[in-house]
Amino acid sequence: MVEKKQVLYDLRTTYNGPFAVEDFYAEIDKWIREKGFEKEPKKKMEHVTKNGKKIEWVIEAHHKLDDLHHGVIVIRALLDNVREIVIQREGKKIRVNNGDVLISIDGFIQSHIHGSFYQAKPIYYFIRALIDKFVYMFWSFKYEGEVNSDGRELFKRITSFLNLQKYKYQ
Repeated sequence: MVEKKQVLYDLRTTYNGPFAVEDFYAEIDKWIREKGFEKEPKKKMEHVTKNGKKIEWVIEAHHKLDDLHHGVIVIRALLDNVREIVIQREGKKIRVNNGDVLISIDGFIQSHIHGSFYQAKPIYYFIRALIDKFVYMFWSFKYEGEVNSDGRELFKRITSFLNLQKYKYQ
């Protein structure tokens, strides 16, 4: 059984302009590897419309905090009206994407209850849940700041990456 506690609520950023979709994916993957997270893709969907591509990309980054707690950062990227354009840069033609980007980041702490002892009788499970909620919670506060700061660091990195794209392809 898993109990989720949300510690980072809906950090959002938007961007409109030229960028490289592959570089965006690579930047997030690079951050995940640097921080020691494990990537779990949840959804990657592309839909072609007359205005361009619509891409929805949802991933979860998992990090083991201790035996009972895992930090999870959920990244949702919605890319709309994505078209491929050609830009002249120093006499060379560069193909990049142009479109609208909406990114949302949430952070969770998952508490796991292990063992068949707690699943054998409902009263044992109930007592364990009370202890976890009202006694053990004082020791789990230390992880809230860690997951929150990791999510905010990823948010800053994505925002700076997108801001750099404006100047890179002008």
